[in-house]
Amino acid sequence: MKKYSVLVLIGVLVGIMALLAGYSPAVGAPAKEIIIGNLQDISGPTSVWGSAVTRGAELAAEKMNAQGGINGAKIKMITLDTKGDVQEAIKAFNRLVDQEKAVAVIGPPISNIGIGLAPVADAKKVAFVGSFADPRATVGEDGKVHPSMFLVQPSTVQYGEIMASYAVEKLGLKKIAILYDQSNAYAVSLMAPFKAYAESVGAKIVDEEMYGKTDRDYRTQLSKIKSSGADCVFAPNYIQGLVITAKQAKQLGLTMPFVGALDYAAPFASLVNDPEATNNIYFANNYSDSEPQLTEVRKAYKAKYNEDPINKVYLGYDKMLVVVEGIKKGGGATPDKIIEGLNKVSGLQGTTGVITISPKTHQPVGLSMVMYYIDHGVYKDLGRYVPAKHKQQQ
Repeated sequence: MKKYSVLVLIGVLVGIMALLAGYSPAVGAPAKEIIIGNLQDISGPTSVWGSAVTRGAELAAEKMNAQGGINGAKIKMITLDTKGDVQEAIKAFNRLVDQEKAVAVIGPPISNIGIGLAPVADAKKVAFVGSFADPRATVGEDGKVHPSMFLVQPSTVQYGEIMASYAVEKLGLKKIAILYDQSNAYAVSLMAPFKAYAESVGAKIVDEEMYGKTDRDYRTQLSKIKSSGADCVFAPNYIQGLVITAKQAKQLGLTMPFVGALDYAAPFASLVNDPEATNNIYFANNYSDSEPQLTEVRKAYKAKYNEDPINKVYLGYDKMLVVVEGIKKGGGATPDKIIEGLNKVSGLQGTTGVITISPKTHQPVGLSMVMYYIDHGVYKDLGRYVPAKHKQQQ
């Protein structure tokens, strides 16, 4: 009987230990690790961004883990490759959630993928936190917010209005041509707010030219723009298209200002590698290199990779900060708690600014942008800029 009692006691103790080992933050006991998925283009056409976002998110996770993690639980980030393709991204997201048990996923700076994955993330009820700026990635065509989709940078509506205001109201450019990739959701979604704002303050769109995803020769479109009478070109495209545009515009002798989106940020000028072709270009960036909140991240990045970070590194860092803030605000590291917490993110100091997420749109509110000018391949900080219209809305 004594031997039997000892065996029973051992069995009970083993059972209790197993239960304790299986506890999660949602029920009050610390888990050993928290799985955060990371979905980026690692091998496709925008892999330079995917690598940068990944490195930034890793730096944030490493810092948090070195400080003890989240309630004692360490972050484990698992990265899968989208290859720049929506279908690959959907398969990877499902694997992260179903097999790897990710409780939240960090997304890429690709609007097409954000839009394509919105219904998948909503069905899985797992937060997808990215920089897919097209508003359709966070708010459906029916006007209802996607419950699982969250944006950490200004939407294309805000960005388009900022660039239109700067071009027309600040630079005095009144005749505008547009060159865009018709297959790119990001480029297309920037056009409507840019055009509407520009026309509302007295500008005229004198020409619109488009190209396709696989096109590599834009000289016909650029020639039409040259003869259109335009005094500037709005080019809201991804970096590959902008590099081609810069080289071919120089060949055709276009010297007018180009106004564009985030993809004119580094490494654009170095990829063109021609000071004459990377001149007289204006764009808005998420941050200024001189701002103090970047210092720690820049220093850690340079120490680890022996190079300067590009803007997508800071966005990756902020995405991880936002996910962790969601865990803290929601009170647990389960998908439902994280979504609950992300709706409460307010006043979070990130590297790109102070982040407050609107529960109505799941987009940040109050984020200003920093204007940059590229002068013969050299980036010049022109300071933060907010259109008068946006100031009135604050």
